[in-house]
Amino acid sequence: MSTEKIDDSAEWLTRFRNVHPTAAARDHDPKFGRVFVRGAGARLWDVAGNDYIDLTCGYSAANFGQSFPPLIEAANRQLQTLTHLTGEPHVGRIALAERLLDAFDWPRESSQVMFNTTGARAIETAWKAATAFRPGKIVTLGPAFHGRSLATLPLGHTQPLAPLGLLDEHILCGASAEYPYCAACPLQLHYPDCDLQCVSQVLTMISDRAPEISAVLVEPAIGARGMIVPPAELFQRLCRIARQHGILLIADEIQTGLGRFGHLSLAKGQGWQPDLLVLGKSLGGGLVPISAVLGRSDVLECLVVGSESETFAASPLATAVASEVLEQLTCGPWIERGASAGEKLRAFTRKLLQQHDSAASSIVEGQGACCVIEFGSQAAPRARRFAEACVGQHLLPQLTGPELTRVALMPPLTINEEELSVTCSRLQLAFADCMDFEAELP
Repeated sequence: MSTEKIDDSAEWLTRFRNVHPTAAARDHDPKFGRVFVRGAGARLWDVAGNDYIDLTCGYSAANFGQSFPPLIEAANRQLQTLTHLTGEPHVGRIALAERLLDAFDWPRESSQVMFNTTGARAIETAWKAATAFRPGKIVTLGPAFHGRSLATLPLGHTQPLAPLGLLDEHILCGASAEYPYCAACPLQLHYPDCDLQCVSQVLTMISDRAPEISAVLVEPAIGARGMIVPPAELFQRLCRIARQHGILLIADEIQTGLGRFGHLSLAKGQGWQPDLLVLGKSLGGGLVPISAVLGRSDVLECLVVGSESETFAASPLATAVASEVLEQLTCGPWIERGASAGEKLRAFTRKLLQQHDSAASSIVEGQGACCVIEFGSQAAPRARRFAEACVGQHLLPQLTGPELTRVALMPPLTINEEELSVTCSRLQLAFADCMDFEAELP
């Protein structure tokens, strides 16, 4: 296969459909359809040799970009010593657990780590531990996304998998609109004068039904459904209610943690502490699948012996890469550099928006290494048109948001000045392709 010289994406896609289920397709995604063969830094190359700037980083799984040398070196070292064990203790697993607790300021004497391979599995682990510790329902908030497994898909406002209703009695989902989506507030109010009226009903529900609730599962910022950062006040109120009633708080930082939003932990950056913290995606640096649940020992120890055995969880190879990820994040300049790149992107896109009267209702927001253009209510066609223009200029953005009205630009933390300059030049051309959004719409 490596000797084939086919440079036609269409032919590769035909073969792709022969082996890949339709359920995994991303037909809403303007960049879906390119077939890639190589990557370096912030760049990807397709089968025809075209280079693209990757502004999704595998939905933050590759926050260090492609082929980051320290991670490659860590993997190569481990490949020459010990690659796989199933559940048995090994030095890398023990050391990584300790490094995670230290990095996230969890006390070793009263905290533990449970490893998994994927974010969805880690969410299931946290859910199982929470209900074992405090039996009851789990509550989720807003347009959340916590995975696509049979158990985790119903935790968000997405199309459920059959059999329908399998876990309905165990889940309470706050309405999608009951969340501080300040850029497109359904109540047409403005924070802080609004006093977070959008969440008053769901917070009251949590308080009123506390005896039947085990835990509240939240994303410190909505990830896959729009990169939406709510006011920190939401979590401060939620913490008070949870502590008052003994309800556990689970923070899903699978996308928001490990530097993407300018902090190792966005929850900590917002000033609150969950009982269980879920990490994934970039913990493996885009090289290996690994996820983790950090949290209170008294909660995690409620898991029954053998209930979380997983063949590839915390393999020597995965823990070696994850340890290097933590080393780079805690000792290197990458979180700050990523935040600087994000701020430059936000400033540049704001300037571009000011040049387009037709986009006057659009705004730019974001935090850390994340820039999001919100095109406004009922503006999905404009958002899609812009995302398509970006792909046409060889940028890979994320079309996102509850109504697909947002375009997220998420560069790797390692993006260099040359790559950032190319990104801005291509963004300018993409905006030029969309000089008059309204005229192009039916």
